[in-house]
Amino acid sequence: MDSEKYDRSIVLNCPTCGNTEFETSEDENDPLVKCVSCNREMTKDDLINENGENIDLNVEEVADEVLGDISKMFKSAFKGSKNIALLALNVV
Repeated sequence: MDSEKYDRSIVLNCPTCGNTEFETSEDENDPLVKCVSCNREMTKDDLINENGENIDLNVEEVADEVLGDISKMFKSAFKGSKNIALLALNVV
């Protein structure tokens, strides 16, 4: 299975204006990100939390793809096996 096909880049949006560009502070003691459009400042964790719904949707999409591919792999691996077909009927 090619795990690279499941890689995703999720664009985070500013919860105030929807912009996708942020500046980060180089000061390790000041871990804030700032929206370059509306200047809203927040922690990286807050930005991630505000985008949680979008992140969750992407995770669900990848999970569905993985499960579908695994199902196809098993069907292909055991295609034509009489014993596996009988086991599948007994499980349902």
